[in-house]
Amino acid sequence: MPALEGNNHQNKWENTMRIHTAGLSALMLSAFAFQANAQQTSFGHVDAYYIPRADLELSDATGSAEDDGDGFGLKGRFLVSEQLFIAAEYQAVEYDDSNIELDQVRVGLGLGLPINTALRFVGQVEYVDVEVDTPGFSSEGEDGFGVHGGLEAVLSPQFSLHGSVGFLSLGDTDGPEFLIGARFHVAPNFSLFADYRASRFSDSGTDLDLDDLRIGAGFHF
Repeated sequence: MPALEGNNHQNKWENTMRIHTAGLSALMLSAFAFQANAQQTSFGHVDAYYIPRADLELSDATGSAEDDGDGFGLKGRFLVSEQLFIAAEYQAVEYDDSNIELDQVRVGLGLGLPINTALRFVGQVEYVDVEVDTPGFSSEGEDGFGVHGGLEAVLSPQFSLHGSVGFLSLGDTDGPEFLIGARFHVAPNFSLFADYRASRFSDSGTDLDLDDLRIGAGFHF
């Protein structure tokens, strides 16, 4: 049974990796197809969002436990120069059955490099602080770093897609992180967006999977 659970987790990780790799490839192909009619959108922005679905799964050799909940967050990207930016994020999630609260704070430095008028590479390094509050226990925290790289594809002046692949290290726990999403500009300085972020952590035979669906609005400057 433990070997079977390990294989299931490996298969899930491989499937997630294939999906996001395919997503990034699709972003690149779409951007080249739409290059003639698209223009780069505003790079700096502040987003407020709601998380209608947050999933948590903890598994080891003895079994697994799952929970889901919701939450909210704020994130932003602030230009330092034409290509260099500071990124910041605060996210809070509460899971329904366990009443566990999971808070994340991320602050980082990034670089946006245009590939053409419709496609941009975005790389980012960040400091990550995670606090876990479990009822009946004292809160626990871990901090570490993240490294991410991805693409942003502008398919029209109003619509864009984005995706990234990264790696997080928090104390003795580390693993990959994937994100893919879309943004629609209602006005030049206002947009609506949705994205899906999957984090996969592993530590000495214990695996933690976090999946967040985020929907929100952004102000661009």
